[in-house]
Amino acid sequence: MLETVYKHLETLQKQASELPPPHQAILTKTLENLSVALQEMAASRMFESATNNAAKLVELEKNNRLLERTVAQQVGQIRQLREQLEKQISQHRRENQALTKSEAKLQAVLRNSSDIISILGSDGRVRYHSGALQRVLGYNPEERVGKFHGELIHPDDLLAWQAYFGKLLEYPGIARPIEYRKRHADGYWIYVESIGNSLVYDSNVQGIIINSREIGERKQAEMAVRESELHYRVMSQITSDFAYSFKGLPDGKFACEWVTEAFERSTGCVPEELESFGWWNSEIVHSDDKEMLIKQLEGCNFSRTGANEYRIINQKGEVRWVRDCWQAVWDKTAERVVRLWGACQEITDRKQVELKLQLVNEVMIAQMASAPLAINCTGNNGSTLVWNRAAEKLFGWTAAEVLGQPLPNIPEGQKQDFYGLLKSAGNGKWQNGLQVSLLKKDGSSIDVWLWTAPVRDAGGETLGSINIFSDLSERKRIQKDRQKLAAMKDIEEPFWARYVSPPKTPKKKGER
Repeated sequence: MLETVYKHLETLQKQASELPPPHQAILTKTLENLSVALQEMAASRMFESATNNAAKLVELEKNNRLLERTVAQQVGQIRQLREQLEKQISQHRRENQALTKSEAKLQAVLRNSSDIISILGSDGRVRYHSGALQRVLGYNPEERVGKFHGELIHPDDLLAWQAYFGKLLEYPGIARPIEYRKRHADGYWIYVESIGNSLVYDSNVQGIIINSREIGERKQAEMAVRESELHYRVMSQITSDFAYSFKGLPDGKFACEWVTEAFERSTGCVPEELESFGWWNSEIVHSDDKEMLIKQLEGCNFSRTGANEYRIINQKGEVRWVRDCWQAVWDKTAERVVRLWGACQEITDRKQVELKLQLVNEVMIAQMASAPLAINCTGNNGSTLVWNRAAEKLFGWTAAEVLGQPLPNIPEGQKQDFYGLLKSAGNGKWQNGLQVSLLKKDGSSIDVWLWTAPVRDAGGETLGSINIFSDLSERKRIQKDRQKLAAMKDIEEPFWARYVSPPKTPKKKGER
């Protein structure tokens, strides 16, 4: 039995060497105690008398069983400790692998990041720079370690940086962004935006992390926008044109989002005075034009553009004309107009000229219609544009029969020559009193005098010609009468004429 126990003890001693030092010491101590007890038991057995052998063997058997149970328990504990050790070793390997991968990822991010990641000490000296420093500013990151971060900052921006860094030291955590210029290795300046994170009290960092990125393109865009806004403000100040934006509300009304400065100069009203439905429904718009504008807006059932010309009334009571070019944005989901943009141009002067021209045209048309001479106008393509009442009376065709058609009173064989004559009038060769023979509706011929002149638009382009006709039949009749009277002068005086005295003319008062 003791031999078996010794074998178990030897096995336990071998397994104990694989345990961690704390567990190994405990097990070794226990095994030593067991070994001593066994040795004492063996020694006592040799000197005991034969009469006590039986009792001692019984006691020894009990001790052996107790020892076996103890050894079995220790083996179980050793097995559990070994399993725990294997789990801990596996967990440690996984953590090491994850840490290695994490570090590799972090290094890859730092190497390939476009942002410069820096760690500064509380004294402002650089403790770390990422590889982006080389790409952005042209400096070797290792060479900048130990240098002051503010050395490369533009002198005009240095005070702002110092104040920013002081707040990072005073208040741990992430601060707002700051923009400043840093000197490139080649000597020129680059705009950067930095965000600081103060981790001075973090035992793992004990410094300030600065994340910086180049913003040169953004600064150029911002400067371009500012310049554009400056140009816009200048143009807005010197022009009468204005633009607006209205947001469409679910109830069908419109809320003003913004109006340019020229609106106040044109109308005398500030944007805050606009009604919620839109300024075209306010007292600014002429009452005769409101209904047209509102109906057109209500008719928008999809995104579209449009243009209107209408009148507005400024604070002085003056009526001004504007041309409004607008864009309606239709939301298919909401099935309504959700926004309305527009730009208004004042056209009062142009409109006044147009109204004067319209009045002149109306007067001219009335004069042509009531003129005693036959008048018609033809376009460049030969179509008839005007045919007055005198022309109807002279040639027999009504205006409804002639307008939009070629002249009907030209003999068939003379059309090419006659239209060539009208075309030459458009080119500046006026005709004054040209005698021509034309047709009447009943098929007879009529001799007329023809006067032609070109019709041009405001740009000087020839639109056609105006043609005036005068009947020669009455003139020929008068000429015949004159010829008859002239012939009568050659007839001798009749015999009775000598006996007829001419009537006496009464004398005027004062004459003798």
